[in-house]
Amino acid sequence: MGIEEQLNTMLKKAMREKNDKELSALRMVKSIAQTRMAAPGFNGETGDAFWTETIVRYVKQQQKAMKEFQKAGEQGKENAAQIQFELDFFAPFLPKLLGEDEVRTMVQNAIAETGAVGAGMVGKVIGFIMKSNKGKVDAAMVKEIAIKELG
Repeated sequence: MGIEEQLNTMLKKAMREKNDKELSALRMVKSIAQTRMAAPGFNGETGDAFWTETIVRYVKQQQKAMKEFQKAGEQGKENAAQIQFELDFFAPFLPKLLGEDEVRTMVQNAIAETGAVGAGMVGKVIGFIMKSNKGKVDAAMVKEIAIKELG
């Protein structure tokens, strides 16, 4: 079963069970998908890659929001709990990212291939890696390692 079918099945189940937390999360992802489909230049493909990317986008938004709610302390506690639920809920749909050792090797190879020297070339290395490994590596980890390697 594809990701879209899984999400639709989960949505129907959440509606039957009146599970507001799951309904909210699933509707948000569906909303983001609808926005992406309505955007100019959309090619009409809504396979698993499309849905994975949509979920990844939503999770990244929620991770940023989580940091803000955590900063708010007691006032943001309830929202942070909902976001944590959503992060856990969508975790099975997220692609498995490469580990630090694999990313370090990738960064070292990219430095060699691009001829990057010095901290001013970090962006070039990150771009080189992200272009061919989107969804496989954490951009923040790539940046951190590239800074250490080129620093």
